[in-house]
Amino acid sequence: MVIVVEARSEEQVAAARAWLDAERVWLVHRGGFCAARQLRETDSGEALPEGRVRLKLEHNGDVIEVDEDDVEKANPPPYDRCEDLAQLRYLNESSVLHTLRQRYGSNLIHTYAGAAMVVINPTSPLAIYSEKVIQMFKGCKLEDMPPHIYSAAQASYRDMLATRRDQSVVFLGRSGAGKTTNFRHVLHYLALAAGSTNKILTVEKLNAISTLLEAFGNSRTVMNTNATRFTQIFSLDFDHSGQIASASVQVYMPEKTRVVRRPEGEPNYHIFYQLLSGADTDLRRSLGLDNLSDPNLFMTPLQRSEDRQKAGIAWARIRAALDVLGVSPDEQNTLWCVLAAVYHLGTAGAVKAATGNKFQFGKPGSAQKASSLLGTSVEELARAIFHATPTTPSTRASFRTASPTERPAERPEGLEALEGMATGLYSEAFNAVVALINRCISTSAHTSNSILVVDAPGLQNPASCGRTSGATFHDLCHNYTQERLQMLYHDTTFTAQTDRYDQENIEYGDVADEIGTPAPLIALIDKASSSCVVRTSQSDLRESERRGLLWLLDEEAIFPGASDQSFLHRLYAHYGDREYSQLLRKGAAQDQFSLQHFQGTNPVNYSIHNWLKASRENPVIRQAAALLQESNKEILSRLFVFSRGPVSNTISGSVVGIEGSQSLRRASSIRRAFTTGTAGIKRKSVCLQVKFTVDGIIENLRRSKLRFVHCLLPQHNAGLCDLKGSIMTPNKTNNSSEDILLNVPLVRSQLRGCQILDALRLHKQGFPEHLQYSEFRRRFAVLAPAEARAQAPVLDERAAVEAILAHLDLDASSYRLGLSQVNEYDRNRY
Repeated sequence: MVIVVEARSEEQVAAARAWLDAERVWLVHRGGFCAARQLRETDSGEALPEGRVRLKLEHNGDVIEVDEDDVEKANPPPYDRCEDLAQLRYLNESSVLHTLRQRYGSNLIHTYAGAAMVVINPTSPLAIYSEKVIQMFKGCKLEDMPPHIYSAAQASYRDMLATRRDQSVVFLGRSGAGKTTNFRHVLHYLALAAGSTNKILTVEKLNAISTLLEAFGNSRTVMNTNATRFTQIFSLDFDHSGQIASASVQVYMPEKTRVVRRPEGEPNYHIFYQLLSGADTDLRRSLGLDNLSDPNLFMTPLQRSEDRQKAGIAWARIRAALDVLGVSPDEQNTLWCVLAAVYHLGTAGAVKAATGNKFQFGKPGSAQKASSLLGTSVEELARAIFHATPTTPSTRASFRTASPTERPAERPEGLEALEGMATGLYSEAFNAVVALINRCISTSAHTSNSILVVDAPGLQNPASCGRTSGATFHDLCHNYTQERLQMLYHDTTFTAQTDRYDQENIEYGDVADEIGTPAPLIALIDKASSSCVVRTSQSDLRESERRGLLWLLDEEAIFPGASDQSFLHRLYAHYGDREYSQLLRKGAAQDQFSLQHFQGTNPVNYSIHNWLKASRENPVIRQAAALLQESNKEILSRLFVFSRGPVSNTISGSVVGIEGSQSLRRASSIRRAFTTGTAGIKRKSVCLQVKFTVDGIIENLRRSKLRFVHCLLPQHNAGLCDLKGSIMTPNKTNNSSEDILLNVPLVRSQLRGCQILDALRLHKQGFPEHLQYSEFRRRFAVLAPAEARAQAPVLDERAAVEAILAHLDLDASSYRLGLSQVNEYDRNRY
């Protein structure tokens, strides 16, 4: 970003001086902030008590007295649309909010925030993502680019080429803030700007991949009409020339049980409604979907004609996407057979047999359709569902004190067993889609470096959209993932920077002393006990015996006679004292508790209903894979043997195609986390699968150069759009009220939760850009004095760098010389 300083006229100088003399300030209040002018005592002739100031409000001219802590300095008008918040003369919350609001009102939704970027969801399509715009950013340096999601992608690509180090782009924010949309923009930019060998990855393929993953992994929620319900890492692997030679997508922690159990008022995954509405007559007949009048336990076909029409259009896009990715008609039909079988199982239901204690299908005709589609007999299907024998690892007992009354794994009964099979079938179908995608975009070509683009479901707080029943167990899993990513941002932005300053003996002030951390809440959720696991009361609980919520839930799920309420009591026993009152609080109802997410800025009320059931992996889920692989239909069996890949898919997500990802093969921490140690033992514990999966993701990201993009919600309902992406709220250009344009308290809460102001203060006060002395001298030796260049080989690198800087006559306050590197504030200088 190049700043050109032009001479100002006398009128401009006079206006700037008058503005400064007027002492413009912001008055902070609960609803936001407002502009005012601070009055001197000489203006009113009355003395004020200590700590009080007198203001004249600009919007109505009222004169009021307020606490000086409620007043923040305002920046001159030229800073209203500042491209980098770190460049503000007065860095405070109100000034940042004002700059963001002014830029947002001008459709400038991207803003630099020091080393990171802030993107506010525009809530309506903007014409700033075309191929022509991509060409404008292609090849540029960071200082030459205005804030744009393409500049983040270009900076990562250029940095990768310059340093030959893997890069990562991580998106943070609440549900509906636009993370997935910006995730796709980054991929589109890199595919076009870098190019790919043999067209292994094109924009058409990226669009097809997005279409398929959205159909199989997205659903409508109370917060977002098109919410992503899985975490994904898209790896772009580059050769030495900088072209994409291979790629892969990895899917983790999908909400598998949403297929059969969903929060009230929320539908199933998009793909079911698109199949039921879009399939032609022949396909319907072959799938047995020509009569949809029978009640279904898992879903209800769309009723409104406009909804069916939209779903039919989406179905056509899905078929076209599969063609683009080279999926054969037989493979496509195999996927539809599995999805239709899930539907028929929902119609079949489960009832107890007239004799004995066994269960059977409620509607054998529907079960017959499902078994036929799966290439098996109805007897084999019933045996796999209702008579499966679950197994439990013998090593599981090592995690807790053995109990003579400890129960073995119980066979799920009736409907729960049916739900397990439906969940397993859908999970296998999703894995097959991921495998087919990776087959199309992965190669065995040797690659040198990679860029990982990470998209995870945003923080879930249903209460912000009016739901009082509480967040679910899956909401907790997604929120925990966001907290871990926020902790990664904290470590990269604060911990790593301050550690470097300390190692280099560089003074940077005391700003870091006041910075909070997500670590306490993360420990409350996932802390493992350092001693053997025993059920304890609060009176005899030592700090070393405290376990995180996920571990407590795992223990309670296998304890005889345990219930959701007993889990909640144990949680309060561990964290119900005053020391943890800022993290965990009792909920509004007896079956609810509240966690203070994002530094206490977003408290989420959780309902523990069915948490013990959700934390156990239904053993029938695993029967689905065997049923599909042993199918009498050769194409079906072959597809699902292929989709399992070389890594057994026994975890909560998909690692299908991991062999095709060179970046993940180089940093194989994710696979190790799934196959060794406690993770391998605890595979059947859903809650601990989440912990170990996120551990692997974070460890993999730490190996790369990280770049963070904070996506912000302008309004609570900004994510409520239809399946085509049309926002269901009034267009902002039709509203004159600034409150409708941007919900200031909401944006303020997000800024605090993401610690953007803290990061900006450290960035502004510190020296974030740094180079080793040898590298600095290599790059800029040509700028040294002539006599220095003519000398013998340099023995003192620091002295050589000092000579270059002294010769350039740079402002000494803009850089610091450390023990091994030169540290500078202005990123534009290099």
